[in-house]
Amino acid sequence: MSDAIMSDLPLIRRPAIAADAPYHFGSLTLEHIVDGSVLQLLGKPGVFSEADAKGALTSDGSASLRPAGPGQWFLVSDRAADIDGIARSLADKAYVVDQTCGRSRIRLSGPAVRQSLAKGTGVDLHPDQFPVGHATMTLIGHIGVNLARTGEDTFELLVLRGFAESLWHELKVMSAEFA
Repeated sequence: MSDAIMSDLPLIRRPAIAADAPYHFGSLTLEHIVDGSVLQLLGKPGVFSEADAKGALTSDGSASLRPAGPGQWFLVSDRAADIDGIARSLADKAYVVDQTCGRSRIRLSGPAVRQSLAKGTGVDLHPDQFPVGHATMTLIGHIGVNLARTGEDTFELLVLRGFAESLWHELKVMSAEFA
């Protein structure tokens, strides 16, 4: 067995999307959110419910819970999360995985946001069917995302880091007509 030589190169955290500032397409705004945290809660079968997942939310309303599949949720916050505390509180019922560096958050907002997103997804984005606070797993083009409506004219997308730049480009193309 050979002795491996390890380099002393420092790890540098870089955003997955090379955008320094939000893009504006008329009244639409596309922005990459680099602050905050994304935790994935993976429920143990038969013992973890949505009520348990909601118990991990902070009382100040700074985090949101988004479904990610059967027994799975994303806990998304604009601040750093107490990962150890959340993991301890859910230890008997769920696994907690930090996805902050593995997922990218993209926000698209403005009066024409639903028309722009409708170009890439089959989800019915009408306010009666997709109210504020609702989230779902879907495709934008060929890219899997977690799509959440976070405000009246605001949506947030969670995407795997490796697909972030492609999704960013796709959203720019979908929004270009509104410039």
